[in-house]
Formats: sequence, structure tokens, C-alpha cells
Amino acid sequence: MDAMTKPDLRDALIVELQGQLEAMADQFREYRTNSERLLAFEIENARLSGENEVLARVVPIGEHLAAVADGMEALETKVRSLPRKQQTDVEDALALLQSQMVSLSQKVQMSLDGGPTRPLLSEVLEDWTEVRNGFGIDPKKINTDRNRILDFIEFAGDKPANKYSYYDIQRFANLLVRVPGNYSKIPEIKGKPRQDAADYNDRLPADQRLPTLSAKSIEDNYLSPLRVLFRDVAAEHSFRSPLSDVEIRISADATPSVERQPFAVPELNLWFAHAAKEARADMKWLPLLGTITGARIAELIFLQGKDIYRMIGDDAAEYWVLDLRTDIATEDGGTSKRKVKNKPSRRLIAIHEVFETVGFIEYVQSRKADEWIFPAAFYYGKNRVADPADAASKRMNRMLQDVGIHKRQEFVFHSTRHTAKDLMRMARVDERTHDLQTGHALTTVSKRYGSKTLVPQELEVLRSLPLPDGLDLSPYTLSASSR
Repeated sequence: MDAMTKPDLRDALIVELQGQLEAMADQFREYRTNSERLLAFEIENARLSGENEVLARVVPIGEHLAAVADGMEALETKVRSLPRKQQTDVEDALALLQSQMVSLSQKVQMSLDGGPTRPLLSEVLEDWTEVRNGFGIDPKKINTDRNRILDFIEFAGDKPANKYSYYDIQRFANLLVRVPGNYSKIPEIKGKPRQDAADYNDRLPADQRLPTLSAKSIEDNYLSPLRVLFRDVAAEHSFRSPLSDVEIRISADATPSVERQPFAVPELNLWFAHAAKEARADMKWLPLLGTITGARIAELIFLQGKDIYRMIGDDAAEYWVLDLRTDIATEDGGTSKRKVKNKPSRRLIAIHEVFETVGFIEYVQSRKADEWIFPAAFYYGKNRVADPADAASKRMNRMLQDVGIHKRQEFVFHSTRHTAKDLMRMARVDERTHDLQTGHALTTVSKRYGSKTLVPQELEVLRSLPLPDGLDLSPYTLSASSR
């Protein structure tokens, strides 16, 4: 065979290479179809959720995909028209195609993985905590939320903030259902991870297992802070929160939440008979104040002499009020903003006329404007307590135990707010009026119109509120008359 009829190996190579390119083109077309479906799904999901930052990340991928597709079509046309000798052009085209496909694959994979990696959750937690300190939130609440999120990190691991999934949080909720409610007081598991505490409780005989966290506690103390954290951090670092548009389910096995109950008249009579004999002002007056005014214990503990005063109405009628809109007078002669639970809590409270009869107003008038109404509440012996309201709550609940009417979570000092609400309802006090008295939010447009503070007519209604039949205040009146 002469040189003119001998097969050209380069032609055979080019034919084989063209076959490979066409096979690769078929694979790319399939890849392109699947990628376009993925892209369309992400874009629609972003539109539905309003996540503009997701759109901003995904749309460029679509543009890149279109550019690669256009290049692919041009490449296919070019391959089919190539002279067999132009091997170099084919190799260059192949290299370009491979490069573009790698780039596309990386970008699509990044989109599937939630975008670029964000800082660790433990790092953004510290930033988030610092920012919240500027919101006027109770520092105790901020620190508690931080600790609960650290509990989640201990369970799920410290990962980039955008790498947590819905299941991470759902599994955490599933674990909390098994955790003893007071396990920090149990020597065998105190200080151990919640997983260990849950496992310890599971191993106990059924009749010896400890009460676990209630559904309300799981929701309020664990899941709620996580929702707020991921909402804020996702906005700051441009990713979709794993808790957006989803529901974390709390198992039916969780301990049912205990509803606080109001005190009945016989229970109040037992309590008041005991409290009226107390020498300390807080121990004596807090039960009666809480029951009739509906004020929270933290609101009552931080009262100063200037906060209780007499108002004179347009008709010259006099009303004693308790004012939580004032600042706190500090020991250095300055002031600090009064800490309250929420905006509606900063309010004026009507004081019932009975407090003049039993001697409370007389006691208040013995305190100077910048003095605490209940100074002993700020000390344990000679040491100042870190949280006067919490210490007072514990003392009140111990008193209820001594009287025999305390029941954990159900009958506690906070039950006095429920009692006050019942007293006002039974007296047919307008709902808006008793919401203003107790500091509950006005929940309808109609209620939000008008004065946000009790007006003289409402003060008069509350001042003369009928007290329930059988309520015995004689221990207080006898105490007042004996002075």
C-alpha cells in the first residue's frame, strides 16, 4: 500500500474526538435541563419567600448557564464543520467546554449548599447578644437566651450559621421533651449535657422518672430564642433561616403545660391572715397589693416613695395611684430608666380605697421620695441580692407553702394577677380598662384608640371596685388599728 492510500491516524483521532465531544454534548444537554429545573425551583422558592438575597445569588447562575448553553451550541456547530486536520482547534474547544462545565457545576453546588460559608454560630451569637443589649431588653433575659442557644450548639455542633437544617432544630426539640425540668438540681446529672440528662431519666424505672420540660417551657425558653437568632443573623449574613416558613413540632410526650390558676376567697383569707402579721413591709403588703392591683412582683419591688401619690380629678375627687412611668432615683442623686416587661407595662395603676383603710398609704407616706417602698427586699442579711424581684418571688412562694396553698407552677405569687383579672371581670369592669390596669396589650384597633392611660373616670371605678363576698381583710385592719 502506497503513501497515497495509507490511512491518516490523525483523521481517525479527530473522528474519535468528535464522537467524544458529541457524547459529552448529549450529557451536557441533560445536565443543562436538570440545572435549569433546579434553577427554576430556587427562583420560584425565593419569590414565594421574599428572599431577595437568594434571588440575587441565583440569577447570575442562570445567566452563566445561558452563556454556557450558547457557547455549547456554537461549539457543536464548529465541531461539525471542522476540517479534520484542525486538531488543535478541537482540543482548545474541548478545554473551554470542560472549564465552563466545572465552573457551572461549582456555582450550582454552592447554591444548593446555601451559598458561601458564613461565620460560626458561636461567633454570630456574641455579635447578636451585643446588639440586643442596645434594645432595652432585661439583661437577665438576654443572658438566658444566650445560654439556651449555647445549649443548642452543644447539641448540634458549632457550624457556620447558614449550615444548620430544619432537622437540626427539630431533633433538638425532640431531645428537650426527654430532659428533666429541674435536672440542674440533681447531683448525678448537674452540669452534664442535656443528652446525658435525658438518657439518665430514660434509664430510671417508669415510676421514678423525673418530670420533664413542659411544652410551654420548650417553646418559650428554647425555640423562641432560636427563631429570633436565626431571623436576625440570616438578615445580617444574607441566607435563608432554617426556621423560615416551617413549624417545629413539640412531641405529645412533652409534659403538659400547667395553667396558672386564680386564688379562691378561702385561700386568700388564709394567706392574708398570715401576711398581716409579718413585720417586714414586703412580706406584709405584697400579697394584698398583687391580688387587688394585679401588678407584677417586679413592678412592686422597685417602687419608691415618689411612685405612689394622690391625684385630684376634674371633679376634685382624690385618687391614689401607683405610677410605673417614672424613672428610678439612684443613690448618687441621678436617675435610671425603670425596667418593665414591655411597653404596656409602663403605666398608671389605680389603688383601691381599701389601702387607705388598712394602713398601706400611711406606711407609704413614711418613706421618702427616693427611698424604696420595700427596702428589705434588696438584702439577704447584710448582703445585697443580685435579683430582688426573683428573691421576693421565692419568699412569697415559700409563704404560700407555709400557708398550705402553694402548688408548683399552678398556685404561685403570679396567680394574684389572674385573681385581679377575675375580680375586675366579676365587677363588670370594661375589658380595656382592666387591660390598662394590669399592663396587658390592647389587641384590637378599637381598643388602641383613645387614652393609653387610665382616665379619672376609670380610676374612680377601680378605686371603688367591689371586693368578693367573704374576703376577710380584718387581719390588716386590726393590724392598722393596733399601731
